[in-house]
Amino acid sequence: PGGTVPPAAAPAAGAREAAVRALSRMRRAIDVGMAEGEVGPGFGTELATEVTTLLNEVDGGRPVDLGRRVQRLREALAARGPGDVSPDRAAGLAALLAEVPVHS
Repeated sequence: PGGTVPPAAAPAAGAREAAVRALSRMRRAIDVGMAEGEVGPGFGTELATEVTTLLNEVDGGRPVDLGRRVQRLREALAARGPGDVSPDRAAGLAALLAEVPVHS
């Protein structure tokens, strides 16, 4: 049908592997940040849950709007409150998010 938006497709294998790698590293970085007191427990748990959910969906080959979901994670990082994440850890997490291949 002309003019309809296609449903979100599962990312291609190469993009999926890259996304899984970046999200897995981000998940670990959140855990390490929480253990070292650089990420607040409330914010860290929420962010980790969102990253894990996305990671499982991408890894499982489910259709995911990576661009939208990564943008949501970026916004969560940008909107963090004082004590949620240290500036260095937030920069590291943002850099990992930037490694997720999203098609704009």
